[in-house]
Amino acid sequence: MKKRYVFDLLITMKVQHIQILVAIAEHGSLRGAAKALGKSQPAMTQALRQAEDDLGVSIFARTSRGVELTEVGERVLVRARTITSEINRLDEEVTQLRGEQAGAVHVCVSPLAAVRIMPRALTLFRKTHPKIDVRLTSGLFPGALKPLREGRTDIVIGPAPPAGMLREIAIEHLVDTPIQVITAANSPLLSARSLGDLAEAQWIMIGAPTGPGDIFRQPFLDHGFAPPHATTTSESYFGALALVESLGAVCTFPQLLLDDVQKTWRIAPIPIQETITPLKISLMTRAGHPLTPAADALANCIRRRASSILR
Repeated sequence: MKKRYVFDLLITMKVQHIQILVAIAEHGSLRGAAKALGKSQPAMTQALRQAEDDLGVSIFARTSRGVELTEVGERVLVRARTITSEINRLDEEVTQLRGEQAGAVHVCVSPLAAVRIMPRALTLFRKTHPKIDVRLTSGLFPGALKPLREGRTDIVIGPAPPAGMLREIAIEHLVDTPIQVITAANSPLLSARSLGDLAEAQWIMIGAPTGPGDIFRQPFLDHGFAPPHATTTSESYFGALALVESLGAVCTFPQLLLDDVQKTWRIAPIPIQETITPLKISLMTRAGHPLTPAADALANCIRRRASSILR
């Protein structure tokens, strides 16, 4: 479907209808959406029917489990979410420019950012914005990028994605973190001194195969070794640490976070002689979409904290 067609559909819709469509998609049923919006189910049904009649297409297919988006509906939803987020931002921005503290800032953080950057950044932010809601989620690329593009997230702090993933995203470097290879504190692998000694080890990848956890392969190639296959993938840092500790497995891990996790987990860095390229931690926002005053203030606090993290 051409993007222009989707845009033409959207401009014929009322703002209220767009908000209703987003709510139905997020809750998976008319009943759930009605409850969330404080409307009756018959009113929601009527509004949905009117929206689909105006567009001349079906946005949802009714099933025994509720409703599911049609092919057209999938495309409409992406744009509809962007519109609703911009409407919400406009309302918040005008309110904040009047000097009132209202609204929310949505931030997605990597584990390193959650532990080493956000606590002090929030301490700074609360001195000037005590009443602004800050809603934190955790994530890494590529999964963290879709909500950012759709306007559901204001700021992402985490490893810098490759250039091919940066469509519609503005990126700003914050800090580099050296990378260590870790294993259990009692593992015989602690005697290894080279990546080659770890070729047959049980490797764990943190995050998606196309995410930052995949960086463990490149150092092997850089130093003339065949990269091992990660037999286990964990979307959770804590899950990965538990596996490293209990199985004596190995994985790459940011050095700036190592001291913090060693207080809880029995893990240790392997003193290999090869150097692994540091991981770049960045601040990401939507390109061409200015932050609200509150989000911009929080971004400045994040920059201040990141600039002092290595001191």
